[in-house]
Amino acid sequence: MKRVAWTVLGLLVVVALLCFPAVGYGGTEGGDEADEDTTITSYLADFTLDADGTLHVVETLTVDFPNPGKHGIFRYWDRTDPRDPHVRRTPYVTRVTRDGAAEPFDVNELDGRKFVVAQIGDADTTLSTGAHTYVIDYSVSNAVDTNDPSVTSTSPDAAASMFYWQLVPRGWQQRIGQATLTVHLPVPAQADVACAVGDEASSGCQVQGGGTTELTVTTGPIEPRTPVTVATALAMPVPEPSFTVPWSPRWDSVLGTDVPLLLVVLALAALATGLGALLGARSRERPPGFGLQYAPPPGIGPAQAVYVMDEDVDRTTWVATMMYAAERGAITLTRDGDDWTITDKAGPEGWSGLDSETRGLASLLSGPGTSFTAQRKSVTAGERLGEEVKRFEKSVEEWGTSSGNLARTGAGCGGGLLVLGGFALMVVCLVFSPGGLSIAGLIPGGFAVAGLSLISTGASTRRTPQGRQLWSQVGGFKRVLSTESSEDRFDFSGRQELYTAYVPWAVAFGCADTWARKYRVETGAEPPAPSYLPAAYGASAGSYVDSVVDSFDSAVGSAISSYNATQSSSSSSGGGFSGGGGGGGGGGGSW
Repeated sequence: MKRVAWTVLGLLVVVALLCFPAVGYGGTEGGDEADEDTTITSYLADFTLDADGTLHVVETLTVDFPNPGKHGIFRYWDRTDPRDPHVRRTPYVTRVTRDGAAEPFDVNELDGRKFVVAQIGDADTTLSTGAHTYVIDYSVSNAVDTNDPSVTSTSPDAAASMFYWQLVPRGWQQRIGQATLTVHLPVPAQADVACAVGDEASSGCQVQGGGTTELTVTTGPIEPRTPVTVATALAMPVPEPSFTVPWSPRWDSVLGTDVPLLLVVLALAALATGLGALLGARSRERPPGFGLQYAPPPGIGPAQAVYVMDEDVDRTTWVATMMYAAERGAITLTRDGDDWTITDKAGPEGWSGLDSETRGLASLLSGPGTSFTAQRKSVTAGERLGEEVKRFEKSVEEWGTSSGNLARTGAGCGGGLLVLGGFALMVVCLVFSPGGLSIAGLIPGGFAVAGLSLISTGASTRRTPQGRQLWSQVGGFKRVLSTESSEDRFDFSGRQELYTAYVPWAVAFGCADTWARKYRVETGAEPPAPSYLPAAYGASAGSYVDSVVDSFDSAVGSAISSYNATQSSSSSSGGGFSGGGGGGGGGGGSW
């Protein structure tokens, strides 16, 4: 149950990360004003509104380029409807010409898919100075709204719908010399069509053709970032929106604008998560029962016991194995301040009878009477110890399979690579939003979270029946050493020497404190100091083992760190009609 809870939490974190694009929504249009040196001397636009709400537009722009080095212009559109957060007004650019010839253009999306941008021109081509005429042909869906009396000053009973549009959008960076704007409607407009120049304005221009199907607006000079807006009631039904989604524009960059595609993505994410959970479950083993064992299994040492339990060993295991060798009389350990010396006590005879991994420690020494000193600041000692610990870890891992206790199985290394690849692909989806929706990252991210066990220690191996039996025995022995006396007692009567004999095992299992407390509770005396360990000055009997182990492990770690240091040093709108309201938001500039 705990694993399921962690998986759910991980999935929630992935979803939260993939929703990050929504945080920065709406921050583009109100940015710093561009330094624009071009001028639109003539702005001609012809609008044809169909009864289904589709608006066809042809804009003819004469742009004066006073300075060399420009490549063209750009035009952008606001896809959102300020009156309905579920409607999207997506422009479709069908043709662009410059001076009568076809001009290349690229269409992209910005600011969480709020804006559609057409970059017109060629990056490898610069324009000559002077006037150039651009014709942009495009269409926009959902251009008809429900009639709002505060905008059109007409009753909903008289007209069900309205056309409320920025014929010149507020986002143009250039000054406009003059504009002629023609609108063709499917039904006659109201007699007094509203027209305004500027944001929040209610007047500033006159409309010819009120009460007919053709409106004309002519303006004089228009300052940069100044909209020209018209609004008229239409005596026609409100067309059913052709492009809606259940969420607000803020979430478009996360969820996209294609509901069927989103459902496919979520279905694939569920399948990927299920696959990851299945592979992860197959990589895990159900622990056997751990019946109480009052002695370690014969024929193995602490390192092998830890590996059978956890399928992993580390530097502390190496220290515990060295203590085990000292307890068995193969070596002596002496301490001089912060330095530790390991001495081969009896040569091959002393190592005989020990398990293979403990015997492997003899490679640090050269024979009877030879020694090695672990000095905290010694680079040479650190290099040797680092090599020995790595050799030890590799040797124990090889023993796991060669002994027949573990076998290679499952997804192996490939499973871990799939998980890491899943997280990497999730980041790619977050940055690039394939298909226009960042939530697509839930497919690889869900697999990676649910299959996280594939990169855990031991995911590429499985214990054999022999290994499971040994696992049960080792687990039962660890249970005796690591469980408080109130739960599992250990009879020390007449065999107090077992306490010191089992100290290396307790250190390997990480339960030396509990083992000491167990002795103290059951005997009423302080644990004896192991004779095979040097004295720990200033330490109480109860903390003796901890003090010695910490000192030995710290000396080894410091020496290795000294060597590593030498290596690293070398290598919405309000009610009422106003200018800048309605649809048709956008603008443009030059580049």
